[in-house]
Formats: sequence, C-alpha cells, structure tokens
Amino acid sequence: MRVSACKFIGGLTAILFFLSLFAGLSEASIVLKVVAVNPSKDQRQKVQVKAYLPKETKPGDVMDKDDLDIAYDTQQGSYYVFGEYDLNATEVLEKNIELRDIWNVPEAEIESVRSEALKMSQMLKNTEFSDRAAFLVNNIDSKLNQIIENQKNPAPNPERHISDYRENLKTIESAKADLALVRSFISQVKSLPPLVVWRLILMIIIFLGLLGTSFYFIWQKQLKQVTHDTFYIPPETEESTGEKKPDSPEGGREGKKG
Repeated sequence: MRVSACKFIGGLTAILFFLSLFAGLSEASIVLKVVAVNPSKDQRQKVQVKAYLPKETKPGDVMDKDDLDIAYDTQQGSYYVFGEYDLNATEVLEKNIELRDIWNVPEAEIESVRSEALKMSQMLKNTEFSDRAAFLVNNIDSKLNQIIENQKNPAPNPERHISDYRENLKTIESAKADLALVRSFISQVKSLPPLVVWRLILMIIIFLGLLGTSFYFIWQKQLKQVTHDTFYIPPETEESTGEKKPDSPEGGREGKKG
C-alpha cells in the first residue's frame, strides 16, 4: 500500500514534491520515496530536493540514501535528505531512501516492566495497599499485552506503522507511570503483615533463649574453674618445708626390738 503527500518546495513554486512511504522487501526496513518533477515543458532547470525523515531516525538508521546528503534541522528537530539536480523539461526524478525499521518497542523492555510490576505486587500482599497495587498491576499487564498484540501484526502502511509505534510508546510510558505509583506504595507501608510480625517475635524469643542457655553453661564452667583455683591447697613435701617427717609408731617399735 502506498501513501503520498504533496507540497511545494520552499521558493520553487514550479516544482512539485511528492513524498511516499512504502514497505520494502525486507521486513526490517522501510523505504522512503522522493519524487521531484520539472513542470516546465520547454526549459531545463535545477531542482532542489529536500525530504524530512521520521523524527526517530538517526543517521545510523539510514541504510541507503542514494546520492542524497543528510543534515539536521534544529528547528524541526529531525534529519532530512537533500540534493540538487538538473532536470530536463517535464523530467521526473525519483530517489529511494531505505531506513532500518526501528519502530518497535523492544520486547526486553516490555518484559522488564511486567516482571518488576509482579514483584512489587508480591511485596505488597497482605498490606493496606494490596488491592490498589493489584488493580494497577492488572492495568500494566493489559497495556503491555496491547503493545505486544499491536507489534505482532504491524500495519502494511509505513506511515500507519510509525503512527502505531508512537501510540505504543505512549502506552508503555503510561504503564511505567503506573509502575512508579506501585513503587511509591512500598515506602508508604506502615506495618508488616501480622503473620510476619509473629514470626519475627518467635524468632527473636528463640534466639534470646539459645543465647541465654549458652551464657548459662559458659558461666557455670567458669564458676567451677574459679572455685577450684581459689580453694585448692597443694600437699607440702619435705623438699619444700625442709623438715623430716617423724617415723611412724610401727617403725619405732621395730627399731627398739632390733
């Protein structure tokens, strides 16, 4: 399908300019067709060609521009192709510019938004924001599914294809705004779910009980050691006192008998 728009080139009121967009043979490219005409029936004259590219286009996205040059218009905020040609009377000039098809929202970006929304929804379960979060996450999911569906069946008309892409951009920005609102709920949560609170209390009690038991056994061990070191009196030996022990009564009697 071919779409055309016509206008006069600045200052050259005798020159009619046609701009057509149509799908190229490659699924990953779009072709911009520029047509310029010398309307004079008997005079050869110079024709200036100037065609603006879609605003999303960068020089690296231009796969083929024939012999045209490319420049940037700061007022329009977009790139354009231009050239000057000598045309014979009634001569028609056609130029094709092939562009890489960049008019699709990346699938990775879509799935990233979806994944984060689901995580936020799980974190807000059993909180005062659970219902609102669930509503927003459902909206986000619907918007992302709409983008995917639109991109599965792209319009054969390149102008419509680009227009659909711009609508998809607005849709994903809306989904991201919903996601930002869901994120804000996380910081506003005033209290943890009751089940979580009781689990934390139980864990703290168990921890303190184990800690107290371990301290008790350590204290008992240290107490026994201190008591033993304080009240233990080692036996005195002859070497330490310098005195000789008296003979036992039995030994004295045996000496007398001898």
